[in-house]
Amino acid sequence: MATAAPIGTARVALASARTGGAMVSRTRRSRAHRSFRVRAASKEDNGKPEAGTPSIDSKSLWRLRLELFSGKDADATTPDRTITVRARFVVDEGYEPPQGSIEIEDDQELAFVQAGFHRWTLAEDPNERKAGLWIWGLFEEPLYPYMLLSFDCNRIEVAEGGYHIPKGKLFAEVKHARGSKSGHVLSDGKLSFKVTKTYKADLVGLSEATIGEPTMCGRLQADCIEVA
Repeated sequence: MATAAPIGTARVALASARTGGAMVSRTRRSRAHRSFRVRAASKEDNGKPEAGTPSIDSKSLWRLRLELFSGKDADATTPDRTITVRARFVVDEGYEPPQGSIEIEDDQELAFVQAGFHRWTLAEDPNERKAGLWIWGLFEEPLYPYMLLSFDCNRIEVAEGGYHIPKGKLFAEVKHARGSKSGHVLSDGKLSFKVTKTYKADLVGLSEATIGEPTMCGRLQADCIEVA
């Protein structure tokens, strides 16, 4: 019988793994292709969203659907548990990139800590901390193709056998796009939490280092259901 332990998903059809250490020539080709895609995207509808379209502020109510996997079956595509909450993204004025708090309005399953520290921020590719696309002169203002979220969550039971998400921080990485007609669109969200592990920090073993290692645990779907 499985022992009670935080879940860990080797591969849950969440996203293809990103690899590092590519050859220089391959990296240059990748950057060239990315620049081409960015220039092409700049010709599309990336204008300021019109009034009445989904927005990243308190005027819009969003439904967040958490699809959680236990990891018992690495090939599973159907979540072991699904939790749905309603929330608003409140903006902290005067910050760049845009960021703020998440107000949870409806959480019937008590997945999140009431009055907890729930945050969001728009971001570039979180795996490429480089100069912004607007610095290259490709856009009049930053588009921020990702949204990063963090929640204070309660312990969430995912499947029988003790599979759970531990009480603490739950993270999400979501793709972000916008258009004058479509407004803000959030898609392809990935959920994870961090398991703290302690390692020897030197060969002698006199010091230790505590590192939080991310563990993938599901998908996040975000849909705007109400616009003020």
